[in-house]
Amino acid sequence: MAEERPLIGGCDFPVDPDIAAPDAPVFWRPDFAPAVVNLVAKLPDFGLQTASIAKHFTERRTDEHGQPWALLPDGAVLVATSGALDARSVGVLIPLDDHWPIRVAAAERLRLRLIERTADPPITPQRRERLKRALRCIDGRRDGATYRAIATAFFGARRVAEEPWKTSSLKAQIARLAAYGRTLIARGHEDLLRGKLK
Repeated sequence: MAEERPLIGGCDFPVDPDIAAPDAPVFWRPDFAPAVVNLVAKLPDFGLQTASIAKHFTERRTDEHGQPWALLPDGAVLVATSGALDARSVGVLIPLDDHWPIRVAAAERLRLRLIERTADPPITPQRRERLKRALRCIDGRRDGATYRAIATAFFGARRVAEEPWKTSSLKAQIARLAAYGRTLIARGHEDLLRGKLK
């Protein structure tokens, strides 16, 4: 019988990495992700009226800790206190902290989205595509793929063959994506959570 040895170099994940992202329980900590809007439960009766929010949700869940959250069509996430997602009159919690400007901007985007229907998405489709490609590029490099193989996966073999690889603009583009992916992994993901989109 083989002797069991402790795992070396393992780390604890907040969510099981084998679970698909849409199925994973999500909990957004307001101290770490100030660009996520935090709703409070029903407002005190000051005679104020607010926009209806629930009809805009594309998805709503409660995580394993009982924290309710909802998703809007553009991908924005709302985290709420108990009952706030169903309340007719809700408010936004904005603590007086170092992230005040980020929280106010997120609340304003929510207001524009729900009331004026004019808000731009927090991440444009082009930006989202660049983020995905940068992370796919890093995954490919970690699996031993060359820049040329990654370029072929992204753009097709015919497009890659159209110019000499040594001076190819696609090679430079893949190198930039790899550098950007490394930055995202090192610290860029924190900037995304804080609403600092570059």
